[in-house]
Amino acid sequence: EERTVEMPWIFGIRYDESYSHSTSLPMNLPPRWKTFERGRVLIGMNTTHQNTAPTIKDKNEDTEERKDFWSNPYQSEVIAKEQTDLYFETFHGLSFDQSTGSYDFDLNSLILPYLPFFSNCREFDSYILLWALVESSTECKLPRVSSQYPDTWWRRDVQPLPHQDDVEAIGPSDFISFYPVADWCERKLHCSFEESLTSTDVTPRWFEADSGSTLFSILRDPIDFYQYTGRDSATVGANDGGGQRFLDTVTTLETFIPAKVSRSPAFNVVGDCAASCFPRRVTVDISYYQVDVHSKRVVQVNVIYDKFDKDSTNDEYELQFKFYPLNYQELVTKFAFTRGLFLMLFSYIGVGTVIVAMIYWAILRLTTSLENPPQLKILGYLWLTFPPALGGLLLGLIPISLVTAASFYLVNGYTFDTSESDPDGRRWLFATTKLQYSDVAIDPDLLHLTRQGRTGLAFLTMAIASLYFTTKLLVPKKKLSGDHGDAKPITTSTWKRSNLLVSSILMGLFLVGIVEWSFWESFGTYIWEAIILMKFLGILIGQVMDNQLEEALLSAPVMTAFGLVQAVVTMSANDFMDFLLSYIVGFGFLILERMYIGPLLSNILNWSYNVFSAMIHSVRKLLPPIISGDQNDSTSNIEDSETVHEENEETLEPLLGSYTSYSCDVLSLLYFPFIMVVIMIFREEAEMMKLYNIKESDMEYYLLFALVIIPFQIAADIFMQNSLELLHGWKTFEYLEYCRARFLQREMWWKGLETNTLDECIENSLRSVDQLCFSSQYYMLSTLHVNAIVYLVLGIVMMARAKYNAFGDPAMSSIIMIILLCTIVVKLVLTRIAMIVGLWSIRHEKRRWHDKIHADGEPQLDQWSHEQSTGHDEYKLEGRMTSDAFRYKFLRYNRSWIIEQLPNMLTPRMTQRSRPYIMNQLARILGSIDADVSSDSEADDAPDFDVPAMNASTRAMIRMWYGEAGRLLRLSGLVEPIIQQSRDDVCQFCLGRGSLRVETCFSVEEMNRQFIVEYPECKDDIDQVQWKMFWQRTQKYSTICMECLQKRAKEKYEGIIDDDRSSDDADSLGDLVTSELDSVKSTILSTWYSQARASLN
Repeated sequence: EERTVEMPWIFGIRYDESYSHSTSLPMNLPPRWKTFERGRVLIGMNTTHQNTAPTIKDKNEDTEERKDFWSNPYQSEVIAKEQTDLYFETFHGLSFDQSTGSYDFDLNSLILPYLPFFSNCREFDSYILLWALVESSTECKLPRVSSQYPDTWWRRDVQPLPHQDDVEAIGPSDFISFYPVADWCERKLHCSFEESLTSTDVTPRWFEADSGSTLFSILRDPIDFYQYTGRDSATVGANDGGGQRFLDTVTTLETFIPAKVSRSPAFNVVGDCAASCFPRRVTVDISYYQVDVHSKRVVQVNVIYDKFDKDSTNDEYELQFKFYPLNYQELVTKFAFTRGLFLMLFSYIGVGTVIVAMIYWAILRLTTSLENPPQLKILGYLWLTFPPALGGLLLGLIPISLVTAASFYLVNGYTFDTSESDPDGRRWLFATTKLQYSDVAIDPDLLHLTRQGRTGLAFLTMAIASLYFTTKLLVPKKKLSGDHGDAKPITTSTWKRSNLLVSSILMGLFLVGIVEWSFWESFGTYIWEAIILMKFLGILIGQVMDNQLEEALLSAPVMTAFGLVQAVVTMSANDFMDFLLSYIVGFGFLILERMYIGPLLSNILNWSYNVFSAMIHSVRKLLPPIISGDQNDSTSNIEDSETVHEENEETLEPLLGSYTSYSCDVLSLLYFPFIMVVIMIFREEAEMMKLYNIKESDMEYYLLFALVIIPFQIAADIFMQNSLELLHGWKTFEYLEYCRARFLQREMWWKGLETNTLDECIENSLRSVDQLCFSSQYYMLSTLHVNAIVYLVLGIVMMARAKYNAFGDPAMSSIIMIILLCTIVVKLVLTRIAMIVGLWSIRHEKRRWHDKIHADGEPQLDQWSHEQSTGHDEYKLEGRMTSDAFRYKFLRYNRSWIIEQLPNMLTPRMTQRSRPYIMNQLARILGSIDADVSSDSEADDAPDFDVPAMNASTRAMIRMWYGEAGRLLRLSGLVEPIIQQSRDDVCQFCLGRGSLRVETCFSVEEMNRQFIVEYPECKDDIDQVQWKMFWQRTQKYSTICMECLQKRAKEKYEGIIDDDRSSDDADSLGDLVTSELDSVKSTILSTWYSQARASLN
């Protein structure tokens, strides 16, 4: 008799054979075939906890018999099919092969309607049906009153299982309602262990499982009758496959929600709690997403062990169930919504960062002290910063991806070639030989660990090879003109390469420690403290690396690797929301570091050094002279450091240092998605996703965020670069344009090989990075070196996770040789391809056709004519531009512009470092002036004035004059703004309003003398505040226009001309001459006076 019934829907529980490899089989495996001879009913002797009936345990089957559960109990598949149809069996592995027309038996998974392992529980006996457990209106309760769920909790106004009309689901756009109204069920059962607590098993039993182990999994969406039974209709058929038939059709792992074990409370037990330690409270925590009024979707399942003891005579334990809906924030952190919502969320975060950067720029624009603040440049910065970084990154990833793919195929190629015939790869490369020299035979259980270790060895080999090649490019051996075989440059470059190689390896080992630290179970709890610690640690390590490598070009990729690993370990946050918040907090630190900490770090260190030196100097003053020694040297050192600090202001070095740091950040931003893809591909080898508790499907959202945030971060960086120009007065945009022009006009294919383009006016540690012009070559080279350090970290982590002994592996030498060969071949092939396609071809390279012809020897006539016709005109133009005639005309017509630019070009730093060259040029100029002046004298017998030798008194006078002049200049600079602010609106003489300037009634010298009289303590050390107050109180001003100023100068000039005094007027001379003059002085004065009269007339 048949009748139509309502389709039942249940949450199916999946149990796989693979689970039994790490945990013993459950005691409540389902009965099958003949056991259901009287009907397919799960029989249980149900009693309540209050019932005094004794607990009767089921008879334990033999362990070997339970292991045969996955095998065919019948002699053939045909008999198994007959018995399956006879008893309507669903727990089987039969499948019909259409090609052969026969049946196959391969049972490796089940769909159960009940929870495995939890057997012999009051009210359910051995089979706890999930639907019956969480749908009991009488037993389901809300959480107890606590700080998390107080008595005023809004949910207490609604029944634990609300009526269907009262159910309120939340969707992707319901962030305002936030909390759903759905079933909430918490209940407690009293159970007994059916396993023998006095004995052990070969594999850990379910209550002995380690944290992270999977006991079973729940299908996230309910299944219907046909999916559960594996049938096409209510009756049996030829294609019946049981529950495994549906499981085999599922292609995405996110369909199954694993029940993960957490036994962290066992750490609180005194002594070892790994074995013979029993939990007395087991909590099954199931959270779900209320999709709509009728549908639920399981999101997470946790099995928590607590209250451990070692009493093997007590077999009772308490089983608690929690079944509750997640709110909006929890659904976001559990990735329960579609990708569209997360794309929108990530875009909102990106837009927020851009808005913050824009507001910061606007505030600086309104409050800047610059007289001519630079305009906001967005597209210009985008064109100068992003294409070189992206191009260099992509060029660097090409060889990296090729060698990485070769490494994957070398170790795991069986997944492509022999996935069906050899699914475990037991016949793949190096798997047919011994795994270790000490092995007698191959152990299949150690094959996975060996592959994990060999993958780490391949990564380590790639890292060392890449470090070797990149160090050769970062520190090239340049043959300088004039070396003539001198080995000193080669020795220096070899030392630099070795230093960089060792420093990179040491940084990699240090980063391995950080990664292993992030595997700590409580690292996510202290993620904020860890982020702050790593930020300050990065500043300290950056200073150490700068001092060790002494070149920004060498330390930049090393510190980029540090920042990249720092970003990777943030994925160990407790949930995805903490990961997003860590990015937001990191962005705030980025603004502080880029705008203030980085540019002012050297000043802070100098100030700290000066304070420390001053403290030492003060302490030495208190000591006797014999102990303290000479104090003048320390005082002079402090003064020299202050002088150098003042001279170092407004130079290119702070700009270069800041932009180098930015280049590291942008490279880390662009490279981060790639390393996430590598971690996803090698997830089983690296185990980072497993240790960070990130599912494979969830990792896609981390990758999506890393990709979506790139354009927004680039836009925010553009606003920050404009803000740096406003805050520090740097000309970053002009410098980047200059770098681009220099790179396009380079003389060699690889910019770093040029020997005559190092700017000696820049600090030595920044010359090499300035030479590469932040071009695509710079970013490609940095990408290769950063990847080498990161691969070094991943390789060591893989080998450590597998406890792999490379020296005991017979395949070690073969793997190393194959990877090295692949690396060399890829390098040669890609370099050749780059030459063929003209990558980084030199612009206007045929201008130097004569050098090429000369280098190649005697050319053919057609070659000569081709080179000459295509490049000779450009060569002649270049020759004209470098001729002396062109230079003279340029200086003549641009004299005023050059004079205006001299203060910007002759910076204190440049004059200090190029002092011999500048002094030589100045001597030449003064020599030509002296020659012109001497030519005015027509007397051939004019006396020759020698420069007298300087004695101690003369030097003392010059030093005194130099100190007084420096003091007056400093005093004048301090009050210059005050003088300009005192200008009136009209001229005090003609009441004009044009071209006004301010004149002081007392000179700086007079004010200085009076200031010293009133404040004697400021004679040696200037008190700036006291000086400004004294100036404002004492000084008087007058405003005069240029017309009145010129009129006054003309009157003064005419008065000098009207003063006609002859050399014969003794009375007049008597006023001027106060002492007798010797013959030499008389000759000089008479000659000068005669020529002056002649010039005036």
